[in-house]
Amino acid sequence: MLYKQRELLAELGWGSKRLRIDFSAGVSLAIPLQVNGPQPAFFAAVPMTATALQLDGFTGDVQQGGSCNVQLLSWAPHCHGTHTECVGHVLPEATFVLDTIDTQPCLARLISIHCTADYPQIGLQQLHQALSAGLDDCAALAIRTLPNAASKQSRNYSQQPNYPVLSTECMQFLAESSLQHLLLDTPSLDAADNPTLANHRIWWELDRWPSGASRKVSSRSVTEMIFVPDGLADGDYWLHLELSPLQSDATPSRPVLYPLKFIQDA
Repeated sequence: MLYKQRELLAELGWGSKRLRIDFSAGVSLAIPLQVNGPQPAFFAAVPMTATALQLDGFTGDVQQGGSCNVQLLSWAPHCHGTHTECVGHVLPEATFVLDTIDTQPCLARLISIHCTADYPQIGLQQLHQALSAGLDDCAALAIRTLPNAASKQSRNYSQQPNYPVLSTECMQFLAESSLQHLLLDTPSLDAADNPTLANHRIWWELDRWPSGASRKVSSRSVTEMIFVPDGLADGDYWLHLELSPLQSDATPSRPVLYPLKFIQDA
């Protein structure tokens, strides 16, 4: 007899709206990161690796006679797999994700934008067309680029054509919105050959603060290298970022979208 998962429904208030969320039907947007298996890579020359811990006669490998498996992992959150980053990515001072961004679950909008290999930049008109419902009532935006090849989950971006990047006009539009979270299925908000990370700076509004002035630390986040399954329709979802407790400017994450229905105005 097969086990049938029970529905787990909850009603929540979001601004003037009431939402019914199905917490039993969440879909993860994280790319599984497996050692010695297919994995995405960006900027770093080597993939994520794992070696057995060797310490005072202890071997962290059962196959080599150890009592248990204990692995040392070597990877860069920015380069290997799904990760969420904060404004500390481009600041001189240490600034960490868990100390900075708004970690509360929130209403998210998922959109899809078709991009061409010949002209991978996403223009403002394309963004507006995909955002026919606007942005006023949501705190997060997830962008799926089309075509949505499954190879995104194991792509070495140094060996691929340029990936889609939002234009300056798009970034200025998003920066002026009430969004707190931006999720992308590309390895970076900026092009790999953009040394200034201009889109990151626009998103975190860094150039609004004159040199030497007291800088406002943004609570916004960027999540890169997500993968949105084809079966997940564009629309509104409840988002939980599911961040790891790693204290860094970027941390591995497992963003989950939960289906919802709008009940009525509160």
